This record gives sequence, structure tokens and C-alpha cells, in this order.
Amino acid sequence: MMRPAVVAPSRDDPFVTAASQAVGGPVGRHARPHPFWTPLRLVLALVTLAGVLNLVHTAPCQAGAWWSGAAYADLCYSDVPLGYVPHGHAEGVAPYEDTGGRYARATEPAPVAAVAVAAAWVARALSGGGSTGAEVSARADVPVAELATQEAVQEEALAFYGVYALVMLVCALALGALLVGLSGRRPFDAAAFAVAPVLVASATVGWDLLGAALAVGAVYAWSRRRPVAYGVLLGTAVAAASWPVAVAVAMVALAVRAGRTRPVLGAVVGAASVWALWQLPVLLLAPEVWWGTVNRTLDGGIGYGSLWRLGSSFGLSISSGRLVALVVVALALVTVAVLGLALSAPAPRLPQVVLLLLVGGLLVWPVYSPQYVLWLLPFAVLARPRWRDLLWWQAGEICYFLAVWWTLSGATVDAGSADKPYTVAIVVRVVAELWLAGVVVRDILEPERDPARAEPASASAGSPRSAVGGLR
Repeated sequence: MMRPAVVAPSRDDPFVTAASQAVGGPVGRHARPHPFWTPLRLVLALVTLAGVLNLVHTAPCQAGAWWSGAAYADLCYSDVPLGYVPHGHAEGVAPYEDTGGRYARATEPAPVAAVAVAAAWVARALSGGGSTGAEVSARADVPVAELATQEAVQEEALAFYGVYALVMLVCALALGALLVGLSGRRPFDAAAFAVAPVLVASATVGWDLLGAALAVGAVYAWSRRRPVAYGVLLGTAVAAASWPVAVAVAMVALAVRAGRTRPVLGAVVGAASVWALWQLPVLLLAPEVWWGTVNRTLDGGIGYGSLWRLGSSFGLSISSGRLVALVVVALALVTVAVLGLALSAPAPRLPQVVLLLLVGGLLVWPVYSPQYVLWLLPFAVLARPRWRDLLWWQAGEICYFLAVWWTLSGATVDAGSADKPYTVAIVVRVVAELWLAGVVVRDILEPERDPARAEPASASAGSPRSAVGGLR
């Protein structure tokens, strides 16, 4: 049987069609594919370009803004290099090691801690401090505050950032390749991920691309009928960042809808087992911080970017215990609403359900860090493969990205205050996310308006994929 032709964005997407006029118009009907620039190679090249642009974007911090305190104002803040000393990496402290109070017990999830320790070892080796270990051992006699100011340690932290940035680039490349594979006849849709402004802006703020790559990798493994790989990847993803549990929830709901829960539940149980294995090191080495590695933000405090923060700027006052209760209830209501839609709509696709769960969860969560947008990006590309919609949504995210760093820097008002520009930015971001979610809901209710629905069904009846509906 002849394979269906690849969809050309310049002939399918109105935004790309209009933009193509600058280079001669849409591709011709009889144009032949380029012998080298396949969709996969093109997407990987664009992701690499995004990684380079991210390094350029963070250049002021690499030049010293991390140490001078100007990282917020220069819009290049990153958790990773600034955590090099506080997390004990400068002294080679093992994950969750008890240092007698010199360093706080790590609360990084086990997969992240493992990658961070490996990256720190490579950074020390590249900087010369890890060859014999003598310099590292001598640092135990230096006060931590003084250690952070030493030039050699700062150079190691910069090398640590470089290794970390390379790991994040590998995760981004993996995501690009996975999205090409999941897009079927629409492989060029993955380019919307590769050139996403939010990817350039937020790729190296935290470790979020690691969880995203694992979560999308799990979806890809399931689409290729590899339940064992799915369990390993999803279990590790949830261990690295709790949010990928939305993938499991969406899959179970769509399996119930299809009346084929057995294969999906078996795979989810396997993922839960892998997650439990990742928890063992923490439970054995530092049980008192285990819950902090699973949940790092639902602690009763109102953080930046949330609707709760917006409410506090208008005088909302709420106790920590009540806040946690309200967030849990709101999260449950959002989940029930999304799953109700998934079970009753004509033919929802997995990425659509996952995206709605994530958007709803982030809207009610008590904190919204700028890098959280990376959770949404790959599923947004799969759920709504239209450049105009993706760029409008990201415009709201970039607005918030600028506002939160400038607020923290005191460029608008003193950090910690709810000034008007920051309040407006929260509203803009929330409206942008709700708008994207609304478009996806419309596509679910009216499948004929879903661009991905123009593609033939991806799974035959009875296959593992058919148990959860369309994966793309």
C-alpha cells in the first residue's frame, strides 16, 4: 500500500502559507522532497539553533551576572549554576548525604539528583578540580558563603552549567525527534516546537526538559507498542517531575472510553513500579525529605505567577492549610471536568486531554515558574498543530517571562510586591492559556476542525494504541 504523502505546512497552515510569500509562496504540488533535509534532520537542526540562541540569551549570566546579582534584570536566571555550591556539588557531596548541617538535605527528585551529580563530576574534571580530589577535599574547611565567592568554584559552576545545558539540548533534540515520530503525515509540525520562543527563553532555567522528554518518550513508546519501555520512561518521568502523571490519567480515561483498560492499566502499574524504585534511595538515605522530593511547591505558600498570587494582590488572605485544601479540591474538580469531556466528546486525542489536564492543573496550582511552560509545549504542538495559535499562546507566556524577572529584580517595584505590570502579566498569561485550552476543547467537540484529524487513523483495531484513541 502506498504511504500517504507528507503534509506541507505552506499548503496546510494559513499562517505558514502567508509567511511563505516572502520566499516565493507555498511549495508546488509536484515538488520533490529534498534528498538531505528530511523533516527529522530539519527539526533537529532547528532545535540545535534554539539551543545556540539560548546560550546567547544567557550570555550575560555566563559573563558574571549570576554572581553579581543581575541575573533577574538580565533575564538569564537559572536554578542550576546558582545551586552548585548550596547543593554541595563543589565538595562532591553525594545526593541526600547528611553533612551535619553544612548543607541542607537535597530535595531534588532522584533522577534529577543522579544527573546533577554526574554533571557536577564532569564539570569538576573539566575544570581540573576533579582529577585528584585534593582541592575538593580542602573545601570542607572553607565556610560555604566564602566558598561560593572563590573564582575557581565559580568557574566550576560555569562548567557545570555548560554540561547541564548540553544535557538539556539532548533532551530538546530527543523531544524534536519524538514529535516528528508522533506527528505521522505532519512531521513538520514538530518545527513549531523547535523554533518556539519559550524554548529559547526557558530551556535552561531548570531541569524541566528532562521530565518532558521522558513523558513524551513514554507516549512514543506506547504508540510503537512497547509497553515495557512505556512503563520505564513514564515511571522515571513521574519520579523526575510529578506532572507527567497527567499522561497516565489521560491514557486510563481514554482506555475506559474504548473499553480496553487491561493493557493500559498493566502498563500504568509497571510505570508505578518504576516510580517506586526511584523512591527507594531517598527513603533509605533521607526519609525525612522524601515528601519534599515528590512535592516541592504545594507547601501552603503562595508563589509567583499563580492566580492565588493575583488574589493576594487584591487583599486575599488565606492560611497555608486552607490553601492546600483548596488547591487539592480545585485540582480534583479540573481533573473531573477534563475527564468528563474526554469520556463524552466524539473522539478526543491523547495530547489534547493531557494538555487540558496540565493547563487546568497549572491554573489552580499555588506557583507558576516561567519554565513550567516547557511542560505544555510538546503537548500543545501535538494537540493544536497551528502556528498562529501556538504563537499567540506563547506571546502571553513571554509577557509573563519578562514580567516575573523584572519584578524580582526590582525594575518595576521592590521584589515581592504585587505591582501593576506584574499583575497584568499574570492575567495575560492566564488568558493566553485559557484561550489555547478553549481552541483545543473546540477541536475535541468538533473533530472536523482539528488539523490532525485529516490524517488516517494511526492504529488498527485491537492494537495497544487503539486502547487510548489517537496518540497524535
